[in-house]
Amino acid sequence: MSRNIFITATRNNVGKTAITLGLTAAFVKKGKRIGFIKPVGQADLDAGNSRSIDEDTLLIERACRVHCNIEDMNPITLKPGFPESFAGPAARQGLIDKVRRAYDRVAQDKEFVVIEGTGHAANGTSWGISNAEMAKLLNAKVLLVSAGGVGQPIDDVLLNKRYFESFGVGMIGVVINKVFPAEIKKIETVARPIFEENGVTLLGSIPYEKDLYTPTVLQVLEDQRGDLLNGEAALNTRIGNVLVGAMTPHNAMDKFEGSCLLVTPGDREDMILAALSMTLADQKGRFSLAGLVLTGDIYPRKNILEIIKRTSVPVMVVKQDSYTTANRIHNLVVKISPWDTAKVNHIVDLVGKYVNIDETLKRIEAPEGNTSRKTKGSDARKGE
Repeated sequence: MSRNIFITATRNNVGKTAITLGLTAAFVKKGKRIGFIKPVGQADLDAGNSRSIDEDTLLIERACRVHCNIEDMNPITLKPGFPESFAGPAARQGLIDKVRRAYDRVAQDKEFVVIEGTGHAANGTSWGISNAEMAKLLNAKVLLVSAGGVGQPIDDVLLNKRYFESFGVGMIGVVINKVFPAEIKKIETVARPIFEENGVTLLGSIPYEKDLYTPTVLQVLEDQRGDLLNGEAALNTRIGNVLVGAMTPHNAMDKFEGSCLLVTPGDREDMILAALSMTLADQKGRFSLAGLVLTGDIYPRKNILEIIKRTSVPVMVVKQDSYTTANRIHNLVVKISPWDTAKVNHIVDLVGKYVNIDETLKRIEAPEGNTSRKTKGSDARKGE
């Protein structure tokens, strides 16, 4: 049986899906016949026939043109909360059997399979099967994705490595994502030697780019399940900052800058009019109103709505209060939409530039036991 690559993360929200997307696209570009499977995903999208599909799976299928049955690519989908239906030995075996059958179909006539995990090494233990056990089941070696930094990635990677090894699962290497400029040199001078001393190959360090992790107004609308009153054509505007309109318009106007999303109660007509006026009066381009989020399930009066309709500014009404709404927006995890072609292409280019694709492929195909050794001359950059 061929070896596979199991891509997972040391923590939540470190960019695992972005790295999976970039690597899968790079493998396809190099002419590899690959399959893809995300054994356990979130029930993000309605696929009909009472079936849900993880959005990351659809992303890989559309962006990388991986030719597999999409239901096999994501055999298990979970809704938020603890999946009690999988607790217990019988349910666990049913889950394993379902994943195994889907994997066998995905792997048919393929050189290897890209497998996307669901979090850190032990994730999934409480309800049936951990990432480490899943990688073992599907005969895969692990590529870990860690967040930017120096000390924390080292600690996280080595902790996860030891857990995977306790199940007999080998490591391909690590990619550090979202690296700030000040960290790049330290990763090379401090982190890389420590990784090598512990049998871990650093395959790439990818710079942090704010725009990749900045939500659009559309993503806020979907997350908040808001009622859109205006501005459908401008929903893809990226949000530079979020301002809660809990002050007087005079004080708020000093804070209007960049692409601002204003969160304010629906009956704060003074704040609504001030923001719209600033947008129209700003001749130097210092301020643009990305959108208005009217909270408390309060709709603007007819005359205010008529003014709103004369603009192209997205305006939505949400049920929650301003503080709860703003806090949720700040904590919003920005996912990669399968339909955001520009972002998809940019991520593919980034991974291709900063991750050593040739070395990654070599380590996928290497016999077990060779992947933990230092690779002389191994470079984090694309194989020159």
